[in-house]
Amino acid sequence: MPDSFLQFVLRDTEWDPFRKIREHIIGMIPEPVRKIVGWILLIFGAVVLLRVYPGSLFFELADQMFMITFFVGMFSFAYGIILLRHKG
Repeated sequence: MPDSFLQFVLRDTEWDPFRKIREHIIGMIPEPVRKIVGWILLIFGAVVLLRVYPGSLFFELADQMFMITFFVGMFSFAYGIILLRHKG
């Protein structure tokens, strides 16, 4: 038990500076702008993710293009959720 708790504390302190930096950067954006950009990124990510699967089935997308499109969609979707859920 102490080993797992110690690992948990160390893992939490490793990510703490990254969280603080991210929260500070997101906190500098005014809330109305943050909400608008968050919704735009969320919608863009959802549209990209909905277009990836049919695009890879019916069109000759290369594997690299599929991966790039998938990661852009996931990043946009995730960052849109982060911007919408930020309290500050």
